[in-house]
Amino acid sequence: MNLNMRVIVAHPNRQYCHQLLLALKEAEALERFFTLFSPNKIARWKPLLPPRLRQHLDKRAVDTSITPYIHHFPGRFLLHRLFDRSLTDAVKRGYEWFDGAVAQRLHRYTFDLIITYENSNRRTLRAARTLGKPTVLDLAQIHHNDIAEYGRAFMTPSEWRREVEEVNPRKEEALGYTDYVFTLSRFAAESMLRHGWPPERLFTIPLGVDSVRFRPKEAYCRQGPLRLLFVGTLTRRKGVALLLEAVRRLPPQATELTLIGPMSDAEDLLRRHSGHFRYLPFLHHDALAEQYRQADLFVFPSLLDSWAQTVLEAMACGTPVVVSQRTGAREAVEQGGGWVVPADDARALAEALSHCLDNRSELQAMGQRAARIAQQYSWEHYRRQVIAVIQQIAART
Repeated sequence: MNLNMRVIVAHPNRQYCHQLLLALKEAEALERFFTLFSPNKIARWKPLLPPRLRQHLDKRAVDTSITPYIHHFPGRFLLHRLFDRSLTDAVKRGYEWFDGAVAQRLHRYTFDLIITYENSNRRTLRAARTLGKPTVLDLAQIHHNDIAEYGRAFMTPSEWRREVEEVNPRKEEALGYTDYVFTLSRFAAESMLRHGWPPERLFTIPLGVDSVRFRPKEAYCRQGPLRLLFVGTLTRRKGVALLLEAVRRLPPQATELTLIGPMSDAEDLLRRHSGHFRYLPFLHHDALAEQYRQADLFVFPSLLDSWAQTVLEAMACGTPVVVSQRTGAREAVEQGGGWVVPADDARALAEALSHCLDNRSELQAMGQRAARIAQQYSWEHYRRQVIAVIQQIAART
């Protein structure tokens, strides 16, 4: 499908925008992809790099068909990696620099629409507005005022002040230059509407899942401890403290908990609950998919997540899930793939896990339903939705 328009995408990292880029390339609509650094541009040198560095860079790679459209800033990226030790530093230095660099280059291109991402876009959006071009914020989270409200439960006082006093004003200014917002879930869309964003300028496009890699398990186990799995960054925001507390409320030896993901601010929690879990900091996708299939139940009690891709991955592997009300992917779970519990409530989470312990015969049927539901959320479907939404915007402008 040819969109008959030219679109610029600007993201300092990658996140899920590699699928948006692929959708635009398939529709012959991609003009340029600005990013801080892309390993696509140094493919010939990658075999010479240390394995751990190659693993890190692979997380930033996009489809090879996108390579000719990439403009990156490798020198600045190196400085960003060396000196930006926190998200605050990254936003204030690396992302702000990236934002300014993209803004200065926009006038060199012929384009009809620009898609940007939070914390790295206010100057870019302002420059696009000056050029008379429609602007899009592809929002990976919820409205920044709600982040501040919920953040009291998982941010330190200094983190919360920086969010409110430094980060949110930049986000508010960027929204002033934004014409349309893409959200990932009803949860995120409701947050935007609650803070006055016009519904006619809001589109919800849930993410997809790789159903080839994350395929359903062939057998279910009803014996032994209930095997619980959490996948995600080890941080208070994702409810790690709640999960560890809920497991401690269950009968001893009743469960086996595995935590998979990079360490963030939960190191002290893991020390405090030592002996109640197994921790794996990193797994490649195929090994991760096997962990999903081996688990009896995936648990994601996040205090705040606009979507949570790991929930769909677990469901696609035929593993039922327990999520919190503040997890955007709950809309898939609510179709029959598991259970939704109140956020920030260890007792409610423990009760849900206890129910699964007492009714293990339910898990197989629930997991099979979860796999069928996840099939609706393919990346192909996501890309079709993206193009359909951009067509609507094109028709309006």
